[in-house]
Amino acid sequence: KNGMFSNYEEVPLPKFNIIIKWQFTKNPQRDEKKKDTWKPDIVRNDAIFTDRKDKIVWLGHASFLITINGKNLLIDPVFNDIPFIKRIVGIPFDRKNVKQIDYVLLSHAHFDHCDKESFKTLAQNHSRLKVLTGLNMQSLLHSFAKNMEVQEAGWYQQYKIDSDEIEIYYLPAFHWYKRTLNDINKRLWGSFIIKTKTHTIFFMGDSGYNTHFKEIASYFPNIDICIMGVGAYKPSYIMKTSHTSPEDAVKAFHDLGGKTFIPMHYGTYDLADEPLGEPVRILDSLKKHDLMRGDLNILKIGETFPLETIN
Repeated sequence: KNGMFSNYEEVPLPKFNIIIKWQFTKNPQRDEKKKDTWKPDIVRNDAIFTDRKDKIVWLGHASFLITINGKNLLIDPVFNDIPFIKRIVGIPFDRKNVKQIDYVLLSHAHFDHCDKESFKTLAQNHSRLKVLTGLNMQSLLHSFAKNMEVQEAGWYQQYKIDSDEIEIYYLPAFHWYKRTLNDINKRLWGSFIIKTKTHTIFFMGDSGYNTHFKEIASYFPNIDICIMGVGAYKPSYIMKTSHTSPEDAVKAFHDLGGKTFIPMHYGTYDLADEPLGEPVRILDSLKKHDLMRGDLNILKIGETFPLETIN
């Protein structure tokens, strides 16, 4: 509409005065946040790209390596600091070892999901980098490096890939886009389903809670693993249309009918008002009090989660 993508429901971007209010209002959890020394554990793992066993590896924030049916799928690669925000923990591999990537899945182009220098590294390590992403993304990616084969999709479209055993779909997310001053919602945002005969994996991307989770479940009724965002949710009056709190992420997980919950989008960058360790503590509490159906797997950065453990 008017050259801009939109959600099913309108998502008003926070007005400038609201942002200023946030910046100059004392965080009610400020002292608690200062005392919170929690950081995600990190496991050095340079072999993840050459080991072709089916697995999921968290690389920090929203970056994942999923190896399935012999294919390496790298999701939302960000290996560096992002503008104005330092990375709290490192990456579990040497950048020169990021090779043998069959496809990069890019949910959207916000800086904490789409990093120019990380894409340059990937482009240098691959003669032809294949990227699966949303509409209107090709020009941005080609400004990073020309040797990318970019395949764009709208919501509920299936990508064409060189495997008869894997299906990859681009799906809705309740979010928005802005990377520069004049490009509001000019490029599409979304989530992914990765489907084989034995596994179905949902990657949420960035999303607030909304009706699209139930809608996705109506088309993909047997989701084994849901990779869900649980960080950058406070203050809710700004963040609720962009990200899910741990409670809302679990609610979305239930809407999706998922069997295994893997959290992401926390512990790597300090993006919001909540203490860094709060998302993990809330998830543990929800599970302990039987408020989460299915399994909870909180991964270390670099830890291998074998897909064979999921029946």
